[in-house]
Amino acid sequence: MTMARSMRMLLIAPAIVYLAALTQAPFILTLFYSFQKWILTSPELGVSFIGFENFSYTLFQDTTFRAAVINLVIITAGIVILSLFFGLCLALLLHRPFPGQGLAIAPFFVMPTVNAVVWKNLLLNPVFGFVSYFTTHMGLPRVDILAQFPKLGIITMAVWQWTPFMMLILLAGLQSVPDDIREAAEVDGANAWEEFRNITFPLLGPFIQLSVLLATIYVLQLFGEIFVATQGGPGSATTTLPYYVYETISQGNDVGTSSAQGVCAVILASIIATFLLRLLARTFQVSKA
Repeated sequence: MTMARSMRMLLIAPAIVYLAALTQAPFILTLFYSFQKWILTSPELGVSFIGFENFSYTLFQDTTFRAAVINLVIITAGIVILSLFFGLCLALLLHRPFPGQGLAIAPFFVMPTVNAVVWKNLLLNPVFGFVSYFTTHMGLPRVDILAQFPKLGIITMAVWQWTPFMMLILLAGLQSVPDDIREAAEVDGANAWEEFRNITFPLLGPFIQLSVLLATIYVLQLFGEIFVATQGGPGSATTTLPYYVYETISQGNDVGTSSAQGVCAVILASIIATFLLRLLARTFQVSKA
């Protein structure tokens, strides 16, 4: 038995090593550079070890970094909550077979940059966009959403793309609910709302946890919509950690500081994911009880 287990481990060892190198090597290299001072536009300075100076500046002196963290939390929370709500609504509506059902997930396959271009130019443009066309025909003034309400604009773009993802997971959860439980609830006189609140929603708990966790991890990396639509502006109103790291390395050419920001972003994402996982687990434990 031990020999067979050793042989299995030996066979999968190359895949494990490859996976570890592919996923951890970039982070280890980033962690190494975060302790260095390296300005790409000043090669005469070379690369020198400066300890935790990059982290000290990022965490305690860089006000834009703190604003980027706040923006990241607000935008991520808005996208995940609204996507979950609309995804659940669509899942309940689509919980029956009909022709073309698979097209409902189409927005999820649109590239973020294409999504941003469509929303910025065709829908949210203050001159000839659909929103302005609608508001002017209603007797309301034109609204430049990306200038006046930039966070709302970014959240709207991402919600449109991530709602089908939530819907797909929750629809799978709805299809896994046994029909005999629903039939028993109907026999007991439960109406549609009571059936959803007491049976469907608690049974959807694991699927909601999975969708929220996956969406949060991916939305924390949101970049394409911000880069195309607002470029972090106006000012720093939509500057999030991924975009700020990009700005630091592309405009400031500061490898050390951008690496420290990247490490902080990874730690923050891990903390948020762990907190969400525990919060959701407690919530659904209470609802089941």
